Amino acid sequence: MNLLKKIGVIAAGLGISGAIGAISAVLLLYVLIDAAIAGADEVIWMYLSGAIGVIVGGICFRIVLWAGKGKKVLR
Repeated sequence: MNLLKKIGVIAAGLGISGAIGAISAVLLLYVLIDAAIAGADEVIWMYLSGAIGVIVGGICFRIVLWAGKGKKVLR
C-alpha cells in the first residue's frame, strides 16, 4: 500500500470512528443524565460516557483499517 493511500485510509478511519464514537457517547450521556436525575452520582456517569465513546470509536477505527487493507492472494 503506498503512503498516500495509507494516509487516506487512516484519515477516513479517524473521521468515521470519531463521529461514531461521539454519537454513541452523546446517546449514552442522555441515558445517563436520566439516571443522574434519579439520584446516581453524576461524575461517574460522565466518565463512563466518555470511556464508552472512546471504546466504540477505537473499534470502528480498527474495522476501517482492516477494511482498507489490500487483498492479496496467498501463495
